[in-house]
Order: sequence, then structure tokens, then C-alpha cells
Amino acid sequence: MTLLEADITTLVKIEQISLAYSRMQAIRLGLGPGAQVRVVQKLPHGPVVLNYQERTIAVGYELAKNILVTPSDERQS
Repeated sequence: MTLLEADITTLVKIEQISLAYSRMQAIRLGLGPGAQVRVVQKLPHGPVVLNYQERTIAVGYELAKNILVTPSDERQS
């Protein structure tokens, strides 16, 4: 599933970022494969707000649809 499809409050693990430009944007935000993030808020056709390493990050709609994630085990947070 993509980051856009993840439910609010869900802890997910980033598995892959599909486009090179999207990977560069994610790296600038400190996000990459293996990162565990919690979805805090999703705005319709807008950004997805995440908690990652005690930071709040807003990921734009286009970037979020290129980030593939899987549900993560709560104990690993």
C-alpha cells in the first residue's frame, strides 16, 4: 500500500520509494526504506502528516503516493 492509503494513527514501515525524484525528496526529509513512521493526519488531496523520530513531518500528496509502506509492529516503535 502507499502512504496515502495508510490509516490515521497507524505505524508503518517504509519499504520502497518508487521514483528517483521522490527518493531525493524523502531523503531531504530524513525518510528512507526501513523508517517507521506514524500517520497522524491526512488531508484530502493534500499532505500526509507523520511522526518520525519525535518530529512532525508533512509529506506532500505526490510524494506520499510514491512511498510504499507496510504495517509495522507496535512493539518496534
